[in-house]
Amino acid sequence: MIRWFTHNLGMKLISLLLAVGLWYYALGEERIEVTRTVPLKITVQNSQMSILKTSALSVQVTFGSPRASLAELASSEIKAVHEIKSDVNRAGDYSFRLEPREIKLNTPQIRVLRIEPEIIQVTLDELIVQKLAVEPNFSGEPAFGYNLIKEKAELNPNAVLVEGPKGQLEKLKTIKTEKIDLVGRIRSFRRTVALELPSNVKILSEALIDIYAPIQMKLDEKNFADIPVRILKDPAGSARVEIKPRTFSAALNGPKAELEKLSADKIVAYIEISTLPPGEYTLPVQVVLPPAVGFKEENSLSVQVLIKKK
Repeated sequence: MIRWFTHNLGMKLISLLLAVGLWYYALGEERIEVTRTVPLKITVQNSQMSILKTSALSVQVTFGSPRASLAELASSEIKAVHEIKSDVNRAGDYSFRLEPREIKLNTPQIRVLRIEPEIIQVTLDELIVQKLAVEPNFSGEPAFGYNLIKEKAELNPNAVLVEGPKGQLEKLKTIKTEKIDLVGRIRSFRRTVALELPSNVKILSEALIDIYAPIQMKLDEKNFADIPVRILKDPAGSARVEIKPRTFSAALNGPKAELEKLSADKIVAYIEISTLPPGEYTLPVQVVLPPAVGFKEENSLSVQVLIKKK
């Protein structure tokens, strides 16, 4: 037995090494099928045409890869690119078959086995330029008791030039900015924001928008009854004064927090008689209100006053 093992030992070792090497080679050449989602990019050579819509933004590609290349297949950036030639020059539907050569790979050992969907449908349209108003995209609510005065918001620029498919741009009246967060705001602020461009639309003018967002306390309305009219007179008090009416009612508006602090007896309403001699008068009522609080309607209050000597 030992003699058989040692007979032609060199040849046997060489055969063993060749067998092991062949096994490793075969293992490396074994092809594994791997399916990946690959983004699809479609370009148009004709500068007067644009893509309005497409049936797929990505495709499922099944690759055949040697086991040794699996790591590279998993980590590499793969994309599918199809170019529509310049002889396609009319708006309408267009279809094409995506070919394996249009799947861009960095490793020649990896082969494309299947592409799904194989046929891609594209709608082409005339490329136009249009001016669109900019619309601020406010998100969330300011702090409790505050609100945004949207009609007083300022945008610079307030309109932009965009380029895109005719059928798409003709449906747009405005173009929105990225979201502008209002949550918890109690003061007006300025911000520079970008635009949220729809797919297939390109901006031709200024891409950044300077915006001013005015924030103020919420305005409310409250009715007050029996507000007393006070008399401002000379310190000596040498006259007797009669007032008709002695009280009045009013509707006030202003910040909700300020109105809630007010009551009829805290509103200062008065007439000035310190320089008047005895007689009958129609005098305006002066009213002192907190800042930002005012009458709902124009105020022209007056009272009848009779001043008599004591």
